[in-house]
Amino acid sequence: MRNKFLSQLLGSLLVMTATPGLAQAFEEINDTLYLENKLAIHLYQASELADGKRALVSAIELPEESILAIDIHNINSALSDATSSPERIRFPFIPPGKTEVTKNSAGFACGFRIVDVMDEDIRSDEIMDRTDLCLSLSDLRVTGALESNGADALRSFNEFMQEGRLHSMNSLSKYVDRMRAERIEFGVIEKAAVQTVISPIKNCGRGCLTVTSEYGMRNHPVLKRKRLHKGIDLRAATGTSVVSVLDGKVLATRTEKNRRTKRISGYGHYVIVVHPGNKLETLYAHLSGFKSKAGQSVKQGDLIALSGNTGIGTAPHLHFETHIQGKRGYVPANPRSYLGSILSSVAWIVNLFKIG
Repeated sequence: MRNKFLSQLLGSLLVMTATPGLAQAFEEINDTLYLENKLAIHLYQASELADGKRALVSAIELPEESILAIDIHNINSALSDATSSPERIRFPFIPPGKTEVTKNSAGFACGFRIVDVMDEDIRSDEIMDRTDLCLSLSDLRVTGALESNGADALRSFNEFMQEGRLHSMNSLSKYVDRMRAERIEFGVIEKAAVQTVISPIKNCGRGCLTVTSEYGMRNHPVLKRKRLHKGIDLRAATGTSVVSVLDGKVLATRTEKNRRTKRISGYGHYVIVVHPGNKLETLYAHLSGFKSKAGQSVKQGDLIALSGNTGIGTAPHLHFETHIQGKRGYVPANPRSYLGSILSSVAWIVNLFKIG
């Protein structure tokens, strides 16, 4: 009874005094590893075959320069098994273009999700919401860790890729597991519960921030096809200052180009910011210029870009997305959930008269 009381007392003290430090320590470590593939690769998903057996089948051929994410614990487990118990990860699979089930001698790491792909059609596909995708460890060799990863995640993955050693990744995985347990035990409050998302357009709040196209299924104004609009479009003249809505780190600054014509298309110039302490990822698209770089730490309100009309669009605006972490990974969420109190909208008029 006395030990239980002391444990509860310590937990209360941590919530009142040490919570910010514990939350910040975990945020700086970051429990996610972000990778970019240098060549096209196949991602697999588990499927039940006609004979009732299960095997991995190709879910998508992912274009080069896509961004993948996997939990540190999952990648460490797969790489450790590849050394000590390879049979555990040599799942039966059907190679692309084949019909017969075989085994991959290299094994698979599972639990991947696609963070970003510079392809308009793939981006709107439901596969982007999956968090159970598998990658052959042989294809892991054509990926690289983004410089914007947490320092420990970046160092441990590069150590494995360059020297084949897992000591640092094992240590990091254990540390992440321990930090997760402590956050649950001591009731660490996520910053998302106390830090309010601000307008992504500088000095433009209530009465100024206007939505011209809402989140949800819509007929694309240019492509003339029905697809999920994963964010909201905000009225903004070219050159308007775009800021980070929360504290975080710039994951990537990217320019989407048509793979055939090499012309800027899709999202045009765009920025992805990760907010580990808030369990959010945010995306800012159709920019005219970058004012930040990958790996840069940003505070809420810091300038990251200038709005524009690059890519596919009908007029200058800012496309803004929020992706929230749930039990199975990050999924798109309506930004109105975070900006609702400061938003006005003309989208209903646009939809009524089919404008743009």
